[in-house]
Amino acid sequence: MSYNDPLEAFTDFLTGPYQNEVQRLDDAYPDERSLRIDWHDLEAWDGSVADEVLRKPARMRQFATNALNRLEDASLLGVNIRVYNLPDQQTVRVGKYRTRQLGKLLSVRGKVVDMDGVKPYAEEAAFECPRCGTLTRMPQSYGDLMKPSECMGCEQSKPGFRFNREQSELVDLQKVVIIPPDSNLEDPPATIAFLKNDLVDMVGPGDLVTLNGIYETFGGQSESTLSTYIEVFDLDIKERTEIDTYGASEIREFIMDALTEQIQTVDDWAVDRPAVVDAVVDGHGVRREEVNDQIDYLIDENDVGEEGSKLFDI
Repeated sequence: MSYNDPLEAFTDFLTGPYQNEVQRLDDAYPDERSLRIDWHDLEAWDGSVADEVLRKPARMRQFATNALNRLEDASLLGVNIRVYNLPDQQTVRVGKYRTRQLGKLLSVRGKVVDMDGVKPYAEEAAFECPRCGTLTRMPQSYGDLMKPSECMGCEQSKPGFRFNREQSELVDLQKVVIIPPDSNLEDPPATIAFLKNDLVDMVGPGDLVTLNGIYETFGGQSESTLSTYIEVFDLDIKERTEIDTYGASEIREFIMDALTEQIQTVDDWAVDRPAVVDAVVDGHGVRREEVNDQIDYLIDENDVGEEGSKLFDI
């Protein structure tokens, strides 16, 4: 079937061949917040839609997200659409990208050599006019915060807009740097990649990864030679380097210490699980998925106290 409306196409796909995957995600929500779509499943269902995902990934991902949000039998607001298992022609070595590939969905395999901590990122920033209080929202790109040039309420030009964090759309963001996994060069080509939401804290230095994402240019550049990055759609860890020196029992001790501290600072009986995870990750450098695994172990073993999992807000 040929589709003229991408929203209709993804609605049919999610209620047809991917109905079971959507149902499984709905059952696991909100602990899981990503729907992973195998590109070859999409291609087998409708080749034109699958090809359009490669050509215009940002636009098509938004249609897929809108279709998922409008399903009557599921409530999956805030879920990430992730596309993986791209065709071979989309696989590119680190540093071998071409201008014609800008804006396209690519698959890049590399070794992680550097990474930043997780920070809040404004995907859409809200600005308040100090004169009339009108809020103006602007989509953002990586780099300097882009502000509106005029207030839509009082029509004043640059009235000193104030960033309104509470009205902005914020997500977790982490920058990583990858190089070719087999390079012997003293200064190998490197690529900056950005991980968002549940992809953060998934990798560490030395890990071999495959990144499926959009090849893009930074905004607000001052030179004619443009700096680029990969906005990651999906992450596949091929080989993990063990960089953490802590065993499972030590991680569980860190969790119990963080849990005890949280109990002393909250009014309710339940403790916010993400706060415990953040405390262990930030305090000891343990990967987030390892902390979650050990929390699940503690709950299963009922080692967190007489009430077990009630200590965690899950």
